Amino acid sequence: MIKWGYGVNQWKAGFTSFARLEEIERALKVTAACGFDAVELNAGSGRWDPIGRPENVAINYGSATHFRLKLKDLGIHHVASTFFDPTVMSFEELHFGLMSTQPGDHARIVAQARIHAEMLAELGGKLLVVRPFPSFWKEGALNGERLHAAADCWNQVGAMAASLGLKVALHVDALSALRTEDEFEQLLDLCDPDNVGLALDTAELTIAGHDVVALYRRFYARVLHFHFKDALAVDTLGEYQLQNAERAMIAAGGEREIQRWFGEMGTGLVDFPALLAAIKEHRYAGWIIVESDKGPEPIATGMMLNSWYKQNVLDHV
Repeated sequence: MIKWGYGVNQWKAGFTSFARLEEIERALKVTAACGFDAVELNAGSGRWDPIGRPENVAINYGSATHFRLKLKDLGIHHVASTFFDPTVMSFEELHFGLMSTQPGDHARIVAQARIHAEMLAELGGKLLVVRPFPSFWKEGALNGERLHAAADCWNQVGAMAASLGLKVALHVDALSALRTEDEFEQLLDLCDPDNVGLALDTAELTIAGHDVVALYRRFYARVLHFHFKDALAVDTLGEYQLQNAERAMIAAGGEREIQRWFGEMGTGLVDFPALLAAIKEHRYAGWIIVESDKGPEPIATGMMLNSWYKQNVLDHV
């Protein structure tokens, strides 16, 4: 049986808009109303992220245990996973971004990952989803030395997570320094198969030029997690290399002025029925987390459209 959840990342307010607790709880109610009773949390930073830090959960709910009870009251019965990106600045850990390819950053990455892994374990989750590499424009093309360094970093995080009963899944995005299937294979060969696997994001990988169904069929034995969202365009111009590609390509649309890269399931280029058929064929047992990155306003609209597609299309595959 497929396990479905939803990512709370699309509800997260920006640094200047100061998320309110009642807005988060309303979003969780909408999530449950749309038929998703599990969520993926986002490892955040700062007081404006009420559920993205253990300290903030303690302030707002008293403890992770009480937060888990509150989630059940809101209709959310599982915290499937937490997404952690070490390249994002952290006010608590006092850095502007850490790099898995730099051995000098490894101890701090492991320490920060532990903070979120410990809360996830308390909430009953089993998977820490991580961004394994910086963006290409920051890192450049990978070589053997930097691949080995990154693998060493995530093996350390994997060992830490295993001590808490968790696994680690590597989530490669459209801007990642890791670009090719051969690099995927090299990385996986260097990572401990007992503790570290892959998280496949359907939209991010499609934007990067991958056939996500073929990619899954090649690496299915190491896939621990999915993010489902559609891709409305492919980066055919290699604009992932642009300076500040997060803004120049993703936000501004690049040379083609793509208004929106991500879409609701069934509106773009991803063949979700074929992927789900492959998932069932290989008896995948993990979570599928649906996302609404940069969706239409109001934000609930994207979630409802994804819920419709799941119920009316994917549930019949």
